[in-house]
Amino acid sequence: MDFFNFRLPLLILVALGCYSEGSPLLYDKTNGVIGKNVTFKTTITSAKDFLTITWNFNKGSEIVPIMTSVLMTNTDNIEETYANRITYNKTTCELQLGPLVKEDKGEYILTIVTLKGKQLSGQIDLNVLEPVTDVKISSNLSEAVELNSTVVLTCSAKGSFTYKWLNGSVPLAVDGTHIKQNAVGNELTISEVYRTDLRGPIFCVAENALESGKSAPFNLTVSYGPEQIVMTQSPTGSFLTKGSNLTFTCSAQSDPPAQLQWMFNGQAMPQKTSLNITLANVEEKHSGNYSCVAYNAKTKRFVSSQVAVVSVLEALSGTNISGSSSLLIAGNSTVNITCSAAAGKAESVEWLKDTKPVTSGDRLTLSADKKTLTIVKVVKEDAGSYKCQLQNKVNKDESTYVMVINYGPESVNVKGKNAVKFDERAELKCSADSVPASKFSWKLNGTALNNSLPDIVIEKAKATDSGTYTCEAFNPITGMTKTTTHKFAVTEVGVVDEGLSGGAIAGIVIGVLVAIIIIACIIKRKKKSGTDIPSPY
Repeated sequence: MDFFNFRLPLLILVALGCYSEGSPLLYDKTNGVIGKNVTFKTTITSAKDFLTITWNFNKGSEIVPIMTSVLMTNTDNIEETYANRITYNKTTCELQLGPLVKEDKGEYILTIVTLKGKQLSGQIDLNVLEPVTDVKISSNLSEAVELNSTVVLTCSAKGSFTYKWLNGSVPLAVDGTHIKQNAVGNELTISEVYRTDLRGPIFCVAENALESGKSAPFNLTVSYGPEQIVMTQSPTGSFLTKGSNLTFTCSAQSDPPAQLQWMFNGQAMPQKTSLNITLANVEEKHSGNYSCVAYNAKTKRFVSSQVAVVSVLEALSGTNISGSSSLLIAGNSTVNITCSAAAGKAESVEWLKDTKPVTSGDRLTLSADKKTLTIVKVVKEDAGSYKCQLQNKVNKDESTYVMVINYGPESVNVKGKNAVKFDERAELKCSADSVPASKFSWKLNGTALNNSLPDIVIEKAKATDSGTYTCEAFNPITGMTKTTTHKFAVTEVGVVDEGLSGGAIAGIVIGVLVAIIIIACIIKRKKKSGTDIPSPY
């Protein structure tokens, strides 16, 4: 059956009594993309009460039929030009059109006549968009210098779209001063670019209502630096021991990496680009000021490190105290002792005597450099252990000197009994305070004895051993001699209490004499009185 034979009756039905209600279309505008499909959505859920359904295209100059469906005959009539481009949903009356071409842009009209003669009609405008393709970012510069360069990024694409820029996954911040965007949105201008501005990576997104395209990630190398230069030294410290190794390391933040130049006392060193230098077995000539200079060939900028001041000192060693080879005699000699090191230069000198600091006094003086100690007219108390301590910035060294003072003899003394019994053993001991030890000789009652020992031993005392013993102490170095005497008695009855002193013995004797005198007086008085008194003897 030819569907178009029903057109006239349908129009007559509409004219006789059909009326129109609200639009059955869900939207009055929609978008589509060339090469893709678009569906005109309706609010209809069932078409069982419909008589006819018609879709037309209003090109502006004419109304072009697309299709007509007569439900009572279950007949669909589709215009030949749309035969392969539409899909029709008989339940919802929705029409899918595609693949779209540019000429599909325009107004589409849905007209429905119900079995009751009512008419439903709606229009929807289709805007056909070009697909988004070939999104790219280009830059006016291939390289940039931080704070110097102005970078202009341009986004290009094919299709219908608007632009937006992303830094990573978030929108790129445009402040209107440092980073500006043109009215179209496809151009970014970054003035005095920072190293972080274009490190996102940066993306350009071209999009329309239906689709979007994203560029490849874009990163622009922004050269910067050098800055934050740091030089380290090992070992640390301003003073180094001669013969040690000295290492410097230099680093700086820079892109591209900085070239390094090492400096010594303001002059370039042979080591130029290495990150570190090592000076082996340093000597005094290596003392001075060290620094490094970093240079960026792209930014044309220089930056210098802090200056390390290094002094190379020889360690003190072979410290020795030298003095006079002459013998020192108390009260007579003056001595000079000098402290010096075989290697190294001392910055301080300290003297100790028996662990106590030595200070200048009336008889003791130190030279201006404190290396020489002078003692005038030494006394025996000056003897002892003298220590010299030398020190500089790298180490300490010391030496010890034992000073011997010759003196005496002094305090010559004989110890022993003053009296012994006949045949009793006796021993006399002579001593003297003397350095060196004294030599001894003995005399008995002025006659020299054949004894050079400090002790006299009498195995069996006899009367001839009694008398005055003289001990003579002689110091062969000082040439001094001192003597002392000791009285010694040998008694047959041994009346002398060896435990009594001479004063005690004298007291006893006097007491006995006083007693005899008293007894004599008593006897004499008795005789005068005529009374006989028997003699006590």
